[in-house]
Formats: sequence, structure tokens, C-alpha cells
Amino acid sequence: MAFALYFLIGASKADKRNKDVQQLARAIGRTPDAVAMKLCNIAAHDKNRVALGRVGLRNGAKLERTIWHDFETGGDAFMDGAVDALERTMRTCNIEYDSLASAERGLEELPAGKERTALVRQRVNQRYFRHTLLELYGGRCCLTRLAVPELLVASHIKPWAVCDPTTERLAASNGLLLNALHDRAFDQGFMTIDRNLRVRIASCVCRDEASERDLWRYDGVQIDAPAIHRPAPEFIEYHNDVVFRG
Repeated sequence: MAFALYFLIGASKADKRNKDVQQLARAIGRTPDAVAMKLCNIAAHDKNRVALGRVGLRNGAKLERTIWHDFETGGDAFMDGAVDALERTMRTCNIEYDSLASAERGLEELPAGKERTALVRQRVNQRYFRHTLLELYGGRCCLTRLAVPELLVASHIKPWAVCDPTTERLAASNGLLLNALHDRAFDQGFMTIDRNLRVRIASCVCRDEASERDLWRYDGVQIDAPAIHRPAPEFIEYHNDVVFRG
């Protein structure tokens, strides 16, 4: 349940004052401090964060390593079980769980089953991916430096639908933090980056005043990538070859 909560709220909110942390603690008979520490230890063994030098308690290392291993080998089935355990526990305790409720919003009409489970899991995983990129990129668009979280999107370089679910979908090196406009251009193949992390605009994009201002002005500009988990060449190559309309 703590692992599912970590994916829902991210490491930055692993705090005893967080409402969801407090509610999980209440539901399982632990203190908010204990749940927050568990989240911090889970974060300390997150491969997308480990290079940041964040550490947890030594005596918690073995269990959290095991949980990550179970997730990496179990993949979707493991996450389905984690989310289901969290959901059932909160329902039993009659607790409205904010982070889980937001992941399930709009799915109320879907009956319980594989489709609903898969959609909830996808949202949980994508939320984790977003938390990861927001932290790595310092909450700024890697191209424009825009720092309004509501306008930033965690973009997959190799699209989610064709990624290996255990090794590629959640890899920070398969992501860019972009503003909504350039995320859309990247997703639709009107924009890409090369191995030197420089932007390329597709030749099919017309050159009028608006596109010159919003797209062509960035042609050849190098994105501001983090020092760790930089976009990986294999993902860039896929986007260049398969997605980009250049």
C-alpha cells in the first residue's frame, strides 16, 4: 500500500503532514511518521532517484529493495495488487482517499474488471513518471524554462504504448518535461531532439509568423537536460526514426 501511495504522490510529498499519509497511517494502525519514513525508504531505492544521493534508513534497505524487485519482475500485476490493497483498505475504513480518488476520476461508470484496473494502473504509473520528471528537471520546461506545473507535461520520448512495461515506460531517461504546446508538437512528430539534445523542427511545419514564433525559433536550440538520467540515445533514435515527420 505504501508503494502504491509513493507512485501516487511522489517523494516530495512523503511527509507526515500529508493528508494521504495520515489517512493510510490511521487505516493500518501506524503513525504518520512511520508511513512517511516507509515512503522515504521506498524513494531511496528508486532507480530514477538513487543518483540524487537520497538515502533512507539502513535497517529498511533490504525490504525496500525486495519491494522494488517484486515490482520490476511482477510489473503490471504487482502494481494492480498494490493499488487494489490500498483501495480495499480505504473503503473498509470509510476513508475518502484524495490521491487515489483523483486517479480514478472519470472512471466511475466503468464496472470493476480488467479494463478499469488497467486504466487506473496507467494513471498511477503516469503520475509517478510526472513526479520523477518534475524533480529531475527542477519543475521547469526543458526548452522554454516555463515553471508553471499546471502547464507542464511529462513527455515520453519513445511512446508509452510501444514501451517495454518493465524497463522503458517509467525510465526517467525516456522522458522530457515540456510545456503543453511543445509536448503536443513532440508527441505528434512535428518536433524532435537529436543525440546532441538539440531541437529539430519537421520540414512539413509551415513557416508563418505564428510558427516562427512558437516553433521554428527553437530549431537548433539545445534543451536543458538534467545531469543524471539524460535522454537516452536509444529512445531519441526511436523518436527520430518512427515518430518525427522530418
